[in-house]
Amino acid sequence: MLEELINTWKHNPQIPIRVIAFGSSNTELHWHSLGRFNWFSWLSSAMREWIGRHITTINSGIGGETSKDLLKRIDRDVLSFKPNLVIVTIGGNDTWKGLTSEEYQEFLAITIEKIKEAKAIPVLQTYYCLLYHDMGKVFQCFPEIVEINRNLSKEMKIPLIDQYKYFSPFYENDPKNYAKIMLDGLHVNPIGNAIMGIIASRLFSLPDPWFLDKSFWKNVKKFLLFVSKYHDLPPKIPYPKKIEDKKLY
Repeated sequence: MLEELINTWKHNPQIPIRVIAFGSSNTELHWHSLGRFNWFSWLSSAMREWIGRHITTINSGIGGETSKDLLKRIDRDVLSFKPNLVIVTIGGNDTWKGLTSEEYQEFLAITIEKIKEAKAIPVLQTYYCLLYHDMGKVFQCFPEIVEINRNLSKEMKIPLIDQYKYFSPFYENDPKNYAKIMLDGLHVNPIGNAIMGIIASRLFSLPDPWFLDKSFWKNVKKFLLFVSKYHDLPPKIPYPKKIEDKKLY
């Protein structure tokens, strides 16, 4: 579905397209991003580079929010922009703020329906894997949040960017090295964000983002290999020939 959509956008550059990321702190580009791109920044750049500059991306992430909070502001921060596609990434705060799995599922399902009613395409995205050994017991239920996203994706027939599927085997097999792509127990650092951006780009059938900072790319590539050691990554999309010839890295 996403590949077909991307091809339609690519071949109709006269039509403006708006893509919104809707979520909490791991969506929001803020101080905790340490002056680097986050996953949506990388995906945004890939979309504008590989689809076209008629793509406008809007970051509607706000740190600390839950699925219930998203519903309170969806009209202002999402629907008012008349989006074509909305990526929803939420759930980490629902655990420690006391929302039940049933409430989370209800709020998320309503959010999806509202996006559909606005004639936009909702895309669910799971988190990466948390550092469970550094987190309180309340976070041990987080895999339930992941499963709700997976189930809703199937039931409501919408695309899913399942980051957890790629990140969790790395954590389970090598938690010491996995911690090096985390900012804290609940958030990825710039390297983790870059890996998320690569995975998201590939699942949108886009070539990987460019990494012009060679020292940063060296670190990203190192940990991308760790991820791929424990779970096959989505297939890499070739760069256009004219770009490949530039030998950017």
